Amino acid sequence: MTRTIGWKTGVIALAVLAGLAYLVSGGGGTSGGSGYVPPQSDRRTLEAPADFNRAKFAQTLKTLPPGRLVSRVEKGLSDQEILVTAGPGWDALDGAARQQAAEALWKTWAELHPENLRYKARLVIVDARGTKIGGSRLLDPSKIWVRKP
Repeated sequence: MTRTIGWKTGVIALAVLAGLAYLVSGGGGTSGGSGYVPPQSDRRTLEAPADFNRAKFAQTLKTLPPGRLVSRVEKGLSDQEILVTAGPGWDALDGAARQQAAEALWKTWAELHPENLRYKARLVIVDARGTKIGGSRLLDPSKIWVRKP
């Protein structure tokens, strides 16, 4: 009985066989091979996505009205965590306004992540001395807490 395969399967099989033949013949390895080195223009280092997100987050905060709710934005313990130092305007807010501001900060940070990683976006808010005054909860980063005034 003869079995027929689709053209896509045949093309994939040929590509795999060609790749194996290339490797067996000594191509692509570190010893021998072509020794291909990419041109200098292709060797540029790209900014890490987390660094880009933090920079974009900081830029977004600069567009807020003056009041200095945030004085500094830094990398947290992981690429998905951001450490925000509260500015002098933070202390002037009441508890409900602080909660609302913290939730808005988290939402802004989370929206800079791909949709499948938003659940990992963590926010840590500290005062000028480095004491935690708010941020994401441990088990659910979208649940935000703040220290009451």
